[in-house]
Amino acid sequence: MNTGYLDQEVAYLLGLLVARGELNETGIVIHFPKGALIAEGETTKFDINKEIQLGIDRTRERLAELLGADLKRVDAGDSWDLIASTTRKTMSWRNIGRLLEGKTDFSTFEVPSILLEKDTPPMLKFEFIRGFADVAGNVRPANLDYAGRHRIRLDIMNRPTNWKLPVHLCLLLQDHLSVPVPVITWGHPNLGREWREHQLNVYAEDFVSIGFSFDFKNQALTELAKSNQNRFNSKVKGCPGARSLRAKKPRNPEEKNRERLDSKLLNKHFNAYWQICRALGCPRRPAPKEQMELIPEV
Repeated sequence: MNTGYLDQEVAYLLGLLVARGELNETGIVIHFPKGALIAEGETTKFDINKEIQLGIDRTRERLAELLGADLKRVDAGDSWDLIASTTRKTMSWRNIGRLLEGKTDFSTFEVPSILLEKDTPPMLKFEFIRGFADVAGNVRPANLDYAGRHRIRLDIMNRPTNWKLPVHLCLLLQDHLSVPVPVITWGHPNLGREWREHQLNVYAEDFVSIGFSFDFKNQALTELAKSNQNRFNSKVKGCPGARSLRAKKPRNPEEKNRERLDSKLLNKHFNAYWQICRALGCPRRPAPKEQMELIPEV
């Protein structure tokens, strides 16, 4: 496989692209959704427009040398777009294309296979997740769990061609970076969320090891993490790969939706998030000493 050249700057760019990017004949476009760029602490508020523009401008400077192209920031309504225009396919552009295996936009991008290899340096994996989180990381007090503990959410757009992406992101975080992911909130009709975005939930204190390149998002993260540490003594565990079933979900005719579902999910009924993960290839299983009463495989 042509894996291409990978360093910290390239890994960061890959994270941005897999989150909300595209490659086209005229260059590279990264969409920063305005909603995902609103960060809040418990008490700290920010001049969001100012902070967003500062953050994107720093990203522009960081990528300019890597890409060898002029980058501009554009207000596209629902998003701020960072556009790198080029009149020819440079070595950097071709390298990125190889790492993304010839795919051209975030509806089909996957975690590059080289980042899921055990011997790839962890710092490259951190940079990839940081890039993804800069674009699609949701940092605000509203992301509390039932006990009032702050979480960071990584949003993945729900497309029929990218259902494996949440599973691979979860494996990268848990198996490669030791960052626990307690649950994936799937945008699947069996789980009552219809076709909304998928969400990886990570507790704030665990996400500090990754952080954000946007200063204001990092400041909000630090505040929420400190709040968790002051109020909770227990350490959160990640998903073991299976859990006991709480309740059976009602069947839904959308289980047969060929236009929205990955083929591995089509015509299957799910009662829990981890069953979807398993159907999509998650290899995690509870350790023998942690075995629980489980329902049969789907």
